[in-house]
Amino acid sequence: MILDRTKQNGFTLIELMIVVAIVAILASVAYPSYIEYVRRGARAEARAAMLNMAQYQERNFSDRGAYVDVVAGTTPATPAAPWNSLNWSGSNYASRKYDVTVAVGTPPFTITATPANGHADPSCANLTLTNEGTKNSSAGTAATCWK
Repeated sequence: MILDRTKQNGFTLIELMIVVAIVAILASVAYPSYIEYVRRGARAEARAAMLNMAQYQERNFSDRGAYVDVVAGTTPATPAAPWNSLNWSGSNYASRKYDVTVAVGTPPFTITATPANGHADPSCANLTLTNEGTKNSSAGTAATCWK
């Protein structure tokens, strides 16, 4: 049996470039979908933090007869308040995606979640929730941003 050493196995440069082009096309389709998926997840965390804040505001009103202003990035003046760690969304403050604030007196209170810490959400931007349950968004529709 004679071995033919002129025939080589492997990929040609053209075949490799075709594979790279196919991977690039798939990545260009998948990456925007992934980014939107991450944004929807962060928005869901913000909505949960806002609903928790609304619950604590109503509890505070029942106990003390007043709502409490909450400023982003800080804790309220009352150290025993349960929302000390709820004025942002996410698992910890360093990885937060939204800052949650409460403005009292607009109606009785309005909770706002603002993208923070480098997170951007151009389709919805700021989310708002009033004590009456009115849900809104500064950029998109409430039906889209609050689903």
